[in-house]
Amino acid sequence: MEEGEWFEFTQSWDTATQDMVWPVLALAARKDSELVYAGDSSGRLTTYTLEAAGEPLARHTSVQCAQSAIRHVAALEAAGVFVQSDDAIQVLYDSGRQRQKWATTPNDAFVGACLRAQGHEAFVCTSTGSGTLLDLQAGRVVQRKGVDASVSALAFSDMLFLGTATGELAMRDPRASFSLSYTVTASTGAVSSIALHDNHVFVACQEMSTVSVYDKRNMSQPAGSIACDGRPVQLHAGKSDLWISYTEGFVDTRTFASQCSDVGMGYAEPALSEYAFVAAFAVAPSEQALLIADTEGVVHVWSDHEQPQLSVTGRQPELLAGRYALQDVDSSWYSQVSLDDENVSLASVEMPLVDSPLLSRMDADLLDDVGRPACFVDAGVLSSLKMLDNVGYAPKPHSMRRNQLPFCTPGWRKAWRSGQHDDNELTRGRSKFLSQQRRSAHGRASASAVPSAAATEGSVPKHLRQMRIEYSRFGVEDFDFSLYNSTQWSGLEGNVRNSYANALLQVLFFCPEFRQLAQSHCAGSCAEATCLSCQLGLLFRLLQSAQGQSCHATLLLHVLAQRPEATALAVLEDTHGHATAAYAVLVQRLMRLVLEQANVDCRRMVLDSNQEPSAEASIVERTFGFPQLATTTCPSCNAAHFRESHVFSLDLDLPQSATGGAGSTSGGVGSGLAAVLAGGSASVRRAESMARLGRSQKLGFLDFVNRAVVRDDTQRAWCTSCKKFQLLNSEKRMASAPEAYLTLNFPLPPSEAVSGAAGLELGASSPSLDGSSGSNASSKSAANPWQMALPTEFNLQVAETQVQALSIEDSSELAEGKVARFKLVAVISSIRDTRRGPEHLVAHIRDPDDAQSWLLFNDFLVQRVRVDSVTAFYDWWRMPSVAVYANSDRTSSLQDIIQTVAQRFPYKISTRILTAPRSSLDPLQTTALQQRQQRVRKGMASRRGLYSARTRNEAVPLFKAEAELLERGKFACALDAEFVVLEDAQMEVFSDGTRHVLRPAVHALARLSAVRANGGEMHGVPFIDDYVEISRPVYDLATVYSGIHAGDLTVGVSRHALSTMKEVYKKLRLLVDCKCVFIGHGLKHDFRVCNIFVPQALQRDTMLLFQSPSHIRPISLRFLYWYFKRKSIQMREHSSVEDAQATLSVYECYSKMDEQSLASVLDDIYAVGSKIAAFDAFNKREEA
Repeated sequence: MEEGEWFEFTQSWDTATQDMVWPVLALAARKDSELVYAGDSSGRLTTYTLEAAGEPLARHTSVQCAQSAIRHVAALEAAGVFVQSDDAIQVLYDSGRQRQKWATTPNDAFVGACLRAQGHEAFVCTSTGSGTLLDLQAGRVVQRKGVDASVSALAFSDMLFLGTATGELAMRDPRASFSLSYTVTASTGAVSSIALHDNHVFVACQEMSTVSVYDKRNMSQPAGSIACDGRPVQLHAGKSDLWISYTEGFVDTRTFASQCSDVGMGYAEPALSEYAFVAAFAVAPSEQALLIADTEGVVHVWSDHEQPQLSVTGRQPELLAGRYALQDVDSSWYSQVSLDDENVSLASVEMPLVDSPLLSRMDADLLDDVGRPACFVDAGVLSSLKMLDNVGYAPKPHSMRRNQLPFCTPGWRKAWRSGQHDDNELTRGRSKFLSQQRRSAHGRASASAVPSAAATEGSVPKHLRQMRIEYSRFGVEDFDFSLYNSTQWSGLEGNVRNSYANALLQVLFFCPEFRQLAQSHCAGSCAEATCLSCQLGLLFRLLQSAQGQSCHATLLLHVLAQRPEATALAVLEDTHGHATAAYAVLVQRLMRLVLEQANVDCRRMVLDSNQEPSAEASIVERTFGFPQLATTTCPSCNAAHFRESHVFSLDLDLPQSATGGAGSTSGGVGSGLAAVLAGGSASVRRAESMARLGRSQKLGFLDFVNRAVVRDDTQRAWCTSCKKFQLLNSEKRMASAPEAYLTLNFPLPPSEAVSGAAGLELGASSPSLDGSSGSNASSKSAANPWQMALPTEFNLQVAETQVQALSIEDSSELAEGKVARFKLVAVISSIRDTRRGPEHLVAHIRDPDDAQSWLLFNDFLVQRVRVDSVTAFYDWWRMPSVAVYANSDRTSSLQDIIQTVAQRFPYKISTRILTAPRSSLDPLQTTALQQRQQRVRKGMASRRGLYSARTRNEAVPLFKAEAELLERGKFACALDAEFVVLEDAQMEVFSDGTRHVLRPAVHALARLSAVRANGGEMHGVPFIDDYVEISRPVYDLATVYSGIHAGDLTVGVSRHALSTMKEVYKKLRLLVDCKCVFIGHGLKHDFRVCNIFVPQALQRDTMLLFQSPSHIRPISLRFLYWYFKRKSIQMREHSSVEDAQATLSVYECYSKMDEQSLASVLDDIYAVGSKIAAFDAFNKREEA
């Protein structure tokens, strides 16, 4: 070896065992002691001492000081070390004991830190653009200053220099509160490193083969540049040389004496494996040694001395006792620990290994269940409840003891843990949780085809009670929805706000004409982000293709909550899930809102392409409702005025029994009249006539229909002919029979029978479940005035002089003319289930495949039922809300219009959204964002020889040939999604430490990425990389797991090009409709949150492909990628593009295996994983 030639002196693994690899991301050496600091991606800080040449580095101490990756390590002038991780800034003693700590939240992670040269101060930056000056000696925050949110490199001496991910270099003056002194654009790529020497500032940027040099006295332009032999990534300014580390894996030097034009003597190029690269480097204070760390955890030491010295003094560090000493120590060290030694932590006293239980352990038989929830108050008590000063009073029933209410039965918690709560009859005794089924090896049994009768006469049958989703520790994905549905039709989950609309959405879905209109509209070019009709069409397409799998309408309900019309009509629940009125009333308002909005959105779908949209051409009006003619006549001058309008639904009058007619004991006609007026369903004259008619005869259902199609009223108004106020007679009459559907709204009983929405929520109108304690025939009749059976068919004739509805048997009484026959197709009922709280809605819909069969939709429960259970309303707990009758003889003109719409506006989403992606939010982008997108596009062009003006974020749109391949169903992609938390999970913690999840966390899609997986030149290149704009408050960005920072999802602030949720969902919907093959890891969760169904034949889930049948726990993508590629991903935070590309690489490895080799690989994967798990457990035991 020649004198001055650099060679590899020694190396060492950074972990205690060869079976575990944690990349070393930070290195440093002490100035006053022969000690090397190494921080890895697991958050462990390890110190080494230098031994003789050829011998590995000796492990001195090791401590798990952080819960995330260590990004920066620096030795302090005094004893101690400065450590920066994603979640904390710490100052530690050499023993590992913590001296100071500043923590942050996951949404505001530390992105950079540096020490001030020749000082005891440090400046740290976070992901939200917050800069903080820390006094490490005093342990306090000196100053806070807002900086750029994308800081990627720092340097601190007399001035503070910050480099950003956009290539900007900022100089700030600490003497002027870190005000901005100068800003220059150093490069189009991110600034990776900054080094300071005298008045010169050296800057290294990504994707550049030069180092820019600035003079801090004149920052207007670069003072020069240093040509390099590779792409520099890290810089270090020594005493006489500038040390440069390159991405190619070597380090060289440039001398300051030659203005950095001459190459110095220092050089190192460690031998790396095929999949490793340099992750960190540091220069010893003596400049006799160079430290290099790679991603496989190896620390290389290069030197030009036979026995190099790291520090300036050459002093050896003091040996420490306890868990920080070498691993192979004698157990006698326990007696050598001094409690007065500040360098030894009390946590270093390890727990002994014992085989018997500790005395502090409490067995289960010593614990008692406390805090049990009480049962719901008996309905008989609530029916006689009187409110006074917000306190309810009711007579004590004889079936109960004084001041006592029964608790739940013993073992209720054990029953919940096994998933067997109170739906055993519906689930056939099977556990509701898939994980529990796998553990107990139960067979799968489908739900009962026809629900059984109620266990107690007069109580709500179990299949009509409110369905609730139980949550295990694995979340909602563990709930087995198939136990509640054995049909081909999909249910809708009711665990989201405003999910009372599920019944109405199911009814609209089973109206084929309306379904065709909504799907045709959503496939068009509607650019409105909160279009309700588009969301209806996308939901209908989901229900149509879900094949009986449970779905949810979260996206539609979120859009509904943003509509101002929904707020004006008061159809939304509050933040606690409470409604302003009974759900039976809200669903009627909601149907009116949906149909009116669809009428506006679909008005452009006319028969003739040259025809202008008009009222006559409205397809929605011809599908639902009927034209109504209003006539106003003045009795003095006989002047008549006519006005025609369209009515989507027909409001019936309340039966006389609920308005205080015959049998009433308080007020007679007067109280009934007041009750009707309170309900707002009729005028004074009409209420009096109904009361008189109710005394003589009992009205049938068709009588109410006849009185609703023709309404008479008298009101005082201005007569234009008499020129004064007159008592005018008005009549509203059905002008023609509905062409398709007739919707009937049933009013609620007035406050004398049910105390509005509050009464329904409290169950005040519900009799006792066992028929006792405060229940009688009159109270049951008052609770449900619609104690009748709905006809399955009736005839309706609309003539110039008469509008009449008669039963099929009495059709002979109809006058000559056109007669329309209407058949019952759907009923929405209000169920007042006092066992499970307030009312809820269910829908009974005629099976489109079997006209004689009916389907029950109770949220996610779908069952076939008998027709008599649909039409009969003789129970107190069930009352009709909406009934839909279909015209059996639909006019040929309407059918022709629907077919024309299907031909002119077919449901086919254009591939242009993938070949030329645009967003309605693009005009709102800032100029800085547009410039950044331009730089990204040019950077992609330089790397791959591609350039596209339509590039969004990191995605290159599909080419025409790829779009044609997609349309032929021969396209494959790897997909990954990132989510943020909108609402935190709600749970109940019991005294024994167990938790019951009341509602899981609410997630929202934040970023969706898809990469090509068809081979060729573009293989692995993303074609979708969309950030979703979210206007609602976000509870947790989950930056460590999602890669989303503050402001990334806000229009006008985001660093990325944003898209609306509808635009992103339509891209995903297009891929599914074209039968694209999806490759991903944990696709079930991604598709569930995105609210889309993908057939199993189109899924290639690596989490399932690499899961052994004998193991329940899945394997993470990070471990799989490391196992096959020996590379690490998700080092700092997740990126959906990186994860999708990693998943594609893992799947390619799987596709090359046969069944025998796959079994061998699975055994090896779990064996390696077990060793890593054992190693983690050992480390945690040491840290305890």
